[in-house]
Amino acid sequence: MSDDTATTADAPRSLTARAQAEIERMIMNGELRGGDRVNEIALSERFGTSRGPIREACRALAQEGLLVAVPNRGAFVRELDLREALEVYDIRSALDELMGRTIAERITDAQVKELWTLIDGMDAAAANRDLERYYPANLDFHNRLLALAGNRRLERLYRSLVKELHLFRRKGLLQRGSMAISNAEHRQIVSAIAERDPIAAGVSMKSHVLAAKQRLLAAVEAERSQQMHATMSGNESERRRKRA
Repeated sequence: MSDDTATTADAPRSLTARAQAEIERMIMNGELRGGDRVNEIALSERFGTSRGPIREACRALAQEGLLVAVPNRGAFVRELDLREALEVYDIRSALDELMGRTIAERITDAQVKELWTLIDGMDAAAANRDLERYYPANLDFHNRLLALAGNRRLERLYRSLVKELHLFRRKGLLQRGSMAISNAEHRQIVSAIAERDPIAAGVSMKSHVLAAKQRLLAAVEAERSQQMHATMSGNESERRRKRA
């Protein structure tokens, strides 16, 4: 096969891979939320291609559990129910504990410095209550920790779990002060790692995930309370209108 033929054959795969990476990025950053429909036409225009590679990318993401394919309607971002999310948090906490222990045993001074730089960036976002800056920076921090662990099987397990949590991870950071608290926990993690203390690093990372689980529960409860209040207010307004 000539180089030109190979390049032509690889082109659709390359477009599909790019589309898959972009759709996944949009989901992880909250541009696409649970229940949202993937707009094949808009994405095909963005990449200057037909809808074929976009559909292939959606099929791949459906296999990974990020999208749900609905016949005759298209692909939608998967909605994870709360019970499933809480189960994933529990499993992730065990993986994070292993990650922290592993990192503390192999971290370099330069890598510790890099982690502190990431935390400083999140501090700035948290101070401004800027979730659109904080959330991707938070993902970068945890992805960097995952890379520093250097365990490929752990990485595969971890990524398969956290992809499903994208919507809930954002929700847990919406409460006032949650970003600052989350980043204070990040500081505890890096402090333990910098001390090369595997046990403390593991405990700090596990505690951070379990604290994030509690922040999620608090956010869900606050959301339910707001919805209940809005419903009650609407019912009262309707009763007043009928009496008038």
